[in-house]
Amino acid sequence: MAEKRTPEAEEYLEAMARAREAGNRPTVSELASALSVSKASVSQMLAKMAQRGLVKCEKYGEIALTQSGAAEGARVLRKHRLIERFLAFIGLRRNVHKEACVLEHAVSDEVEKQMRNAMRHAHPAAVPLTSLGNGESARVAIVDAGTKASQRLADMGLTKGTRLTLIKAAPFKGPVKILVRDTTLALGRSVAGRILVEVSR
Repeated sequence: MAEKRTPEAEEYLEAMARAREAGNRPTVSELASALSVSKASVSQMLAKMAQRGLVKCEKYGEIALTQSGAAEGARVLRKHRLIERFLAFIGLRRNVHKEACVLEHAVSDEVEKQMRNAMRHAHPAAVPLTSLGNGESARVAIVDAGTKASQRLADMGLTKGTRLTLIKAAPFKGPVKILVRDTTLALGRSVAGRILVEVSR
């Protein structure tokens, strides 16, 4: 049975898994900024994680996940995205990412399995654009932004029913790059989180 990680350690693993997915290796400064903690705190946590065989230091101050760390990070990230989709499925429209960050540490593997089964047999539900994985396609269902922001997005072609593909989500709080009608667009993560989509089957 895998060792139980603290919520703090899982946040680090998730952040690094996002960076790895985007083809990057974060530095101590980048992790501190992404997790809103001091660089000293990051260094202390990374030292503990290195002792447990989860991370290793690379050249130029970059931090890399080990094979074990990558597997655990991917697990936390997968669970986070599932919870975001599940919360949207049950009707939550605000603070979906924030709520998922809290719940991902409490949801057991068995509950995750049942949530996944429920989603698999349900009708398509609107989920945050930010919950998509790289290369995943969907259609815009709801633009849950203010009037001005919604108009700007409409001018960019992001209206209900529009098909899009997530090309790449930058690590941490970086922009989300999508393909819409043969045009590549970059959206801020907060704006992207307000666009709810129905995932293509």
